[in-house]
Amino acid sequence: MSSIARVAMSNGFFRMLFLAGFAVAALTAVPARADYRDSVPVLRIGVVEAQLAAVDPAKLAAVDAAFAEALGVPVEIVRMGSYAALIDAHASGRVGYAIHSTRSFAATEAVCGCIRAFRTPVAADGSTGFRSVLVVRDSVAKPVSELKVAYSREDSVSGWLIPQQAIRTGGLDAPQLVRAGSVAAVIALYAGGEVDGFFAWIPDSPGDAGADVARVFGGWNMPAIAGAEPLRMLWSSQRIPYGPHAVLRSLPDDLVEALGGFLDRIPASAPGLLDIFEPVYGGGYAAPDPEDYRNVRGLVEGLAGTDAAALPAR
Repeated sequence: MSSIARVAMSNGFFRMLFLAGFAVAALTAVPARADYRDSVPVLRIGVVEAQLAAVDPAKLAAVDAAFAEALGVPVEIVRMGSYAALIDAHASGRVGYAIHSTRSFAATEAVCGCIRAFRTPVAADGSTGFRSVLVVRDSVAKPVSELKVAYSREDSVSGWLIPQQAIRTGGLDAPQLVRAGSVAAVIALYAGGEVDGFFAWIPDSPGDAGADVARVFGGWNMPAIAGAEPLRMLWSSQRIPYGPHAVLRSLPDDLVEALGGFLDRIPASAPGLLDIFEPVYGGGYAAPDPEDYRNVRGLVEGLAGTDAAALPAR
C-alpha cells in the first residue's frame, strides 16, 4: 500500500474517532430532564383567613416547612380576608394553589377557566360531599307548592342556592318559604310546629345514596330535631362535592402530582399537620373525578367576565 493511501486511511480513522468522541461528549453534556423545581421558584398557597384564624405563627411556619421539604421548593401560605379575595388572587395567578369552598372554586373557574381540582377533602365520617334536601313531617301529604318550608339564609348553598336552582330549572316546585336566619332557628321553627319542613344538607359518602334523614345537618342537630315529628325526605339534589384543593392549570404536572402525594400521606405521617391545614375535615383527601364539580356550575351562572373581587364569598 502506498504511503498516500496509508495517510488517507489514517486520517479517515482519526476522523471517525473524533466524530464518535464528539457524539459521546454531546450526549453526556445533556443535562438531566428538567422538573418543576427549575420553573417554579416559589409556590404560593392561598387560604381564607377564617380557616387558619386560630393557628399561631409557629404552627403556620411548620406547615410552610413541611410543604417546602416535601416539594423541594420554597412555599408561602397567603392568608385572604374572604373567598372573594381568594377568587381574585387565584384567577389572576397571584397564588398557584388554593383551598376553595365549593362555590368559590366554581366562581374562579367561571371567571378564568384556569384552575383544576386535584384533591377533595374527606370528612371524618367518610363523606366527600353533600346533598341539599327538603325534609318534611312524615305525616305531611300536601303538594310542595302548599308547604311552608324554612331555610336559613340566602348565602347558604344547601339551604337556598341549590334549592333555588332546582326551582328555576323545574326540578322542584316552589314552596312557601320562611327565612329563619340560622340553622338553629330553622330547627326551632320546625320543633315549634310553625313550618311543615325545611331545607338542609346531608353528607354524601362514596356508594351512599345520601338518603339517611338521621344525618340531616351532619347529624349534629338531631337531639333538637328528635323531639318533633319524624322527618321524611321529599327531595334531594345531586351530589355536591366539598370545596377542593385546586391549582392553576399552568402549574407543571409533576408539581401537582407531588402535591397530591404529599396530601395523601399527611393523615398517616403527620396527623397534627392535617389538623392545622385542614381544620374542617379530618379524614384526609381523595382524588376527584374531573366532572365532580359539574353540579355546582349553575350556582355561578352569569359570573364569567365580572369583577372577581365582587363575586359572592360562598
